[in-house]
Amino acid sequence: MRLFAIYATSITCGFCLMALEILGARLLYPSFGSSIDVWAAIITVFILSLSIGYVIGGRIADKSSDNRALAWIVLGAGVLYLTLPIYALSASEALGDAMGDLRFGVLVAGLVLFLLPSLLLGMVSPVLVKLAFVSAERVGRTTGTLYAIGSVGNVLGILVTDYVLLEHVPLNANLLWMGCVLVVTGLLHLALRLQATATPAPAQGA
Repeated sequence: MRLFAIYATSITCGFCLMALEILGARLLYPSFGSSIDVWAAIITVFILSLSIGYVIGGRIADKSSDNRALAWIVLGAGVLYLTLPIYALSASEALGDAMGDLRFGVLVAGLVLFLLPSLLLGMVSPVLVKLAFVSAERVGRTTGTLYAIGSVGNVLGILVTDYVLLEHVPLNANLLWMGCVLVVTGLLHLALRLQATATPAPAQGA
C-alpha cells in the first residue's frame, strides 16, 4: 500500500505536468500562434520551473518526516489547475496585446500562466524519494525507480492528452478534471499518513 501510494502519486503528477505543457500550447495559441517561439517558451518555462521545484522540494524533503508537506504541495497544484480556466485565455490575450510583436512576449505569458503550477509539481519528486527511501545502500535504486515511474506518467500525459483528450474533451474541462485529480490526491495524502522510513547505512567494518 505504501509503495502503491508513492508510485501512483508519481505517475499522476507526471501525467498532469506534461499534460499542462501540451494544453499550454492551446492556451497560448489564440494570442501567440503556434510558432517555434511558442514551443521554445513553453519548454523553457517547464524546465526552469522543474529546476526550481527540485531544489525547493529537496529542501522540504530534508525537513519532512511524513507526507503532510507532499499533500499540501499537490493540493496547491490542483487548486492552480482549477483556477487556470478562469483567467488563462484572458490573461494570454491581455499579454499578447500588451507585448505586441515582441518575441519574448510569449515567454512572459508562459511564465505567468505555467511557472507556479509546474514548479509545485516539480517539488513532488524529491519528497517522494524521501518517503520511499529505505537505506543508503538502495538510494540509487529508489531514486532511479521513482524517476522512471514519473517519466512513464510524463509520456502518458503527452500521448493521452494529444491523441485522446484534446480530440474529445474541451480544453477547460481537461484542466478542471486534472485539477480535481490532483486535489483528491492531495486529500488522500492528508488522510493516509506515510512516514519516512530511511535507516542509516551501517558503519564500514562493523
